[in-house]
Amino acid sequence: MQTDPLLVLELRSLFKAGATPSALIRVIAERHSGEPAIDYIVRLYFREAFLIPMLQIGKEVVEHIAQGGEAAVLNSRVVHRMVAARSEWDKPTALNEPTCWLDSVTATDESAILRTVESQNAAEPPAWWGSLDDEGRRFVSRTVANAQSLYERVQVLAALAEQLQQKIHAAEVAHSQTE
Repeated sequence: MQTDPLLVLELRSLFKAGATPSALIRVIAERHSGEPAIDYIVRLYFREAFLIPMLQIGKEVVEHIAQGGEAAVLNSRVVHRMVAARSEWDKPTALNEPTCWLDSVTATDESAILRTVESQNAAEPPAWWGSLDDEGRRFVSRTVANAQSLYERVQVLAALAEQLQQKIHAAEVAHSQTE
């Protein structure tokens, strides 16, 4: 099966406007309603649109989301990876392109964070570094890298939450003006 390039562009645009992974899955499921392997189709679109190599989602979860449900775990796991790969899937198209919530955050691939931490510890080890065996050094490096990754995830989710809050506020203002 081939992905629809226009739908890929729409998914990217929706994400940049603040759509959550659940909202994106709803769009995919709507366009491909009745497909028996809808989870496979969702994985294809996330791979093509956001370079997520293997979205871990089953058919039951996709169907739940398509019916209006949520899968909040996708926000904590997938959004960070989407932002980390942004430089590869979001090529600038115009000089005067409006800014979006993604412009205020950065995210780094977790393996790259670990490599950076390990190289920093090798280049300028803390005074106590020599008292650790190899397993202890790996543990400390992974713990520091994990903490950095979690910090980035919180920053990304906070920016997304702010974007969604702004949309809610704008909708409330528009609603109050129509009454």
